[in-house]
Amino acid sequence: MRKIIIIAAVFSFIIMSQISYAYTIGGAYAKLISCDWGKYGYEYGYIGTYKVNGEIYRVFFGNKYCQY
Repeated sequence: MRKIIIIAAVFSFIIMSQISYAYTIGGAYAKLISCDWGKYGYEYGYIGTYKVNGEIYRVFFGNKYCQY
């Protein structure tokens, strides 16, 4: 019984780490690659780099940290 619980916990942890992206771009789930402080146009703030369906997107968040 204990082995089954441990295996189920490990399996659920692996699954959740693969599908736990909450931020969406264009209706598709986005994976956060990096979140850096920098200049975006004339503004300074956090810039999130996301990967969505094999394409890279950059999103400006201002003084708020990037969303996961």
